[in-house]
Amino acid sequence: MMVKDCMQSDVVYVSVPGTREDVLQLMAEKQINGVPVVKKGTKLLVGMVTRTDLLQKADENQLAMLMVRDPETVTPRTDIKTALKIMIEKNFRRLPVVEKNELVGLISVPDILGATLEKDKKYGSMEISNFVTRTVNAVWEKTPLPLSYMIMEMAGKNGLVVLGEGGGVTGMITVSDFIRLSEVTVENNISQTFSGTDSAVDWGWTSKDFLVVTKKLLRLPSKAVEDVMTRNIISFTEITTVSECVKTLRNEEIDQAPVLSVTGGLIGMIEDQELLHLALESQSED
Repeated sequence: MMVKDCMQSDVVYVSVPGTREDVLQLMAEKQINGVPVVKKGTKLLVGMVTRTDLLQKADENQLAMLMVRDPETVTPRTDIKTALKIMIEKNFRRLPVVEKNELVGLISVPDILGATLEKDKKYGSMEISNFVTRTVNAVWEKTPLPLSYMIMEMAGKNGLVVLGEGGGVTGMITVSDFIRLSEVTVENNISQTFSGTDSAVDWGWTSKDFLVVTKKLLRLPSKAVEDVMTRNIISFTEITTVSECVKTLRNEEIDQAPVLSVTGGLIGMIEDQELLHLALESQSED
């Protein structure tokens, strides 16, 4: 199997010269966490920019300084095993696909899992129990949004399980939710939220609920997690098959979900990236 067999051809991207605001608006609109960067007026790939890049350079406003230059790429004819190895080794969720240095597509974790495991009789029929992450990052449902975001960032995760007073799972909140919640601020308060030079902006619980350490990156409403979390969460059991899990994650456009016991107790989390090794194993047999 080659990259062209499962890549996305219709790719959203940003152009340089550009700004942090351009990236954030696109992320909020498309509910995505990373995009290719091309030279303005062309499709010449010059970089990649992700939410992490924005967080790590909170005081930088110019896209050329925020993006990762000369990113790892693949071509449409690259063997899918090669793409898998890069994503596993580099912990990437996406890779730009280029032809003569021009952007022609994008391949992501869901794209690869859908093509390799969703209909695979041998590997798709396996239970997900061996791929469940038993360490769970969670917050209390009364936790303020800025603090919950800080906890998520410190854990290096893209989402958190939300627990009620009794310890039961009451919802989920992910980075996509934070981006969605900040959309109005990004669109309507650009000049106030992104000064580019003001290093004196302080974070607080009340009047300035900026995401911790980012200062000018995003702004969240003064609410508790329970007010905005996803309540009707998708969950699995340990005996859910890999195929069913991949299909559900892709259809629901999520990258992780809680794994519950037969009594509804939280066992762990299943993350799509944990299945990349299995996808590579399946392709190594071809």
